[in-house]
Amino acid sequence: MLVTAQKRSQSTQDIPVAVTGLGGDALEKLGFDNANDIGAQVPNMQVSGAYGEVQPIFAIRGVSMSDYSSNQASPIGVYVDEAYLGPTYSHGANFFDVERLEVLRGPQGTLYGKNTTGGAINIITRTPGFDGEARQYIKAGIGSFNAHSLEAAAETELVPGSLSLRASGSLKKHDGWMEIKGQSRNGAESDFRGGRVALNWLINDRWDAALKLSSAKSDGSSTTPKGMGRTDVRGLDPNGTGYINYTGYDRPQNLDFHETEANRSGALTTHTDLAVLTLNYNADNYTLTSVSAFLDADYYQEQDTDGGPTGLLEIIWASDSQSYSQDLRITSNLEGRFNFIAGLYYGYEELYMQNAYYIFRDLPDPRVVIAKPDAASDAPFLLDVGEIIQRMSTEKESAAAYTQLRFDVTAAFGIDIGLRYTQDRNTMPYLNLSRYRDDGTPVGTWLPGNSTGVDNGWLRIPLSPGALVDIIANPSSVTAVTAGGYTHGPFTLDSAPELNAKEKEWTGKIGADYRFDESWMVYTSISRGYRAGSFNGGVYYEERPLATAYAAPEYITAYEIGAKADLLNGQMRLNTAAFYYDYTDQQFINVVGISNFLENAGASSIAGLETELWLRATERLTFQVGLGYLQTEYSELTLANTETLGDPSDQVDLSGNELISAPKINFNLSVDYDLLVTDSGYLSVNANTSYQDEQWFSAYNDQYGYDEIRQDAYWLLNGRLGWYTNDGSYSISMWGKNLLDKEYHVYALNLQASFGFDEYIAGEPRSYGVEVSWNF
Repeated sequence: MLVTAQKRSQSTQDIPVAVTGLGGDALEKLGFDNANDIGAQVPNMQVSGAYGEVQPIFAIRGVSMSDYSSNQASPIGVYVDEAYLGPTYSHGANFFDVERLEVLRGPQGTLYGKNTTGGAINIITRTPGFDGEARQYIKAGIGSFNAHSLEAAAETELVPGSLSLRASGSLKKHDGWMEIKGQSRNGAESDFRGGRVALNWLINDRWDAALKLSSAKSDGSSTTPKGMGRTDVRGLDPNGTGYINYTGYDRPQNLDFHETEANRSGALTTHTDLAVLTLNYNADNYTLTSVSAFLDADYYQEQDTDGGPTGLLEIIWASDSQSYSQDLRITSNLEGRFNFIAGLYYGYEELYMQNAYYIFRDLPDPRVVIAKPDAASDAPFLLDVGEIIQRMSTEKESAAAYTQLRFDVTAAFGIDIGLRYTQDRNTMPYLNLSRYRDDGTPVGTWLPGNSTGVDNGWLRIPLSPGALVDIIANPSSVTAVTAGGYTHGPFTLDSAPELNAKEKEWTGKIGADYRFDESWMVYTSISRGYRAGSFNGGVYYEERPLATAYAAPEYITAYEIGAKADLLNGQMRLNTAAFYYDYTDQQFINVVGISNFLENAGASSIAGLETELWLRATERLTFQVGLGYLQTEYSELTLANTETLGDPSDQVDLSGNELISAPKINFNLSVDYDLLVTDSGYLSVNANTSYQDEQWFSAYNDQYGYDEIRQDAYWLLNGRLGWYTNDGSYSISMWGKNLLDKEYHVYALNLQASFGFDEYIAGEPRSYGVEVSWNF
């Protein structure tokens, strides 16, 4: 398969890089309809849809993103037609009319630059062609959860042989699979609408240009979490499970896996506009390429974080971002033993974020402070905390120069040398954190204005459990207890002092490969990548200097050896790789009480193996297999002990723990078999399955109350039965996902310290449907 993973068109078997390429037809046959499906066919890759289909969270080879703040960039770079998409909520917006998908594993610090420590995902959409070779289609489907979809694309030559136009669109909607008891609307609803217009202009024999304008909007609903109480009141509550959250909610045991009793779960909306202009000058021995891109994306989500019917913790996330980028490069096409790519890159992003946190709209349960006396110091303030609104704006500017040199020392032996220099400037020009009453009346401001020197919403005061029980019984008395206890100052919308961070980074690669013959190649490489630093997008209550308000960049130095082979006269393809990562300063969010800390781990290591096999066993039977193995460990990691009510000074050593979202073993298998072959068409079945080993969602693993923040090993089974005409004019398919209806979680968070519960987000249940496609 031809890919452009190295910024030039090459076969996947000719490039010394671990890359998986999937064409549009393969994506359709495997039943891919959103970005969350990618991980099922790529070894050592996981995709979490914790925030809906349009906001996937990617992990490759144990490199993942734990920070849910919208200002944070993923360590897996996502590109659409070579345009970099920074905000994670824009990553799922262009998964329609796709020509091919490329997943590069390992740091891509030379040609892609920052924020690719784990790898890169290229989504290449279809470009209009000439001479009637276009794929034009209408595809419609219906399915479970009242799902219905419509996708179509058509193109025409506006000027024969010179200018062509393609238009495509996608509509997808379903009623949601997370049932909220007592509510008319389900969680995890989907209502997606996307469109794209593409122009391809062959200006003359040397110049060509492509312009793609995409717009997508999703008006679904938040995937409602499940709240599992972890406060032990078994001695005080003989009738329930014995575990509650701080408002006393005890999740009923008769609720199904995909049922909740949330009271404030609401909309999840995203809107993404993307423009990409690619201009090429094709000389005899080189090509000049310019890729200009503009992205405008916004995001809004109403999440009932506590996953229960009481008003404990509810959050409204909102963000708006604009970015543009310019990549200008030269790619040689010399006939000798030397070739090169060299370029300049500039990118700029500005993002505004406004989050609203609604805390303890319902009173704490008296049993909590009897069973957990330490909670008495916080509870009076929780009766009156109201609403916290966090406003933050950031600006990111990046400029880079890069080159990758290719030396074919002999016809069989080659060397790649890549080098990239990047300058980043990150600015936080505005930050305000203020407190409001539940009715929206301003009360006070933490940032700026908190002069107490205490990075907490309030000053802790001694209070006996008995006194607290009296206060809960008579809430009007809380004012006398909490007067002067909050750490905020007078209300203002002024900003905390502006913060600036500048970074200068060298990344690159040295690699060598040897081709034994046309079928066999081995390669080895050392590469280095980095993920840019980021300002803490979580809640905190005291002005922080740059050293604690900003997480430093993370780095990976990767050592890899691999082999690629085409065997049995092209009937079998085998690719394998072994790698070791020296991972330093990994960024992740740590929730301590009602504060958030974006921190760097000291060091960690990742070692792994992966294999991909494709085999055409017979004319009718084809197998595709992927196997991955990971061994991960934090070698230096010290975090706060969240069991001590959010006291950051109480630190615990977590070295030796496994990394998050890094299952030791993962496996995928896809089988295609043509059941019936006739002169007019064929009936084909595809069965594909994937296995994920046990994994942790927190760096604490099973320590300090985090033993339930994990997912056991599980299998998923999908299938598709379809009739396909030999001339490709139409197809009819029946499909099913998660056919065994496996129950599993894609995300979990420990919120016991100040709220007494763990949060879980479920994976999708079984779904099925029928799809008809007409090609013309």
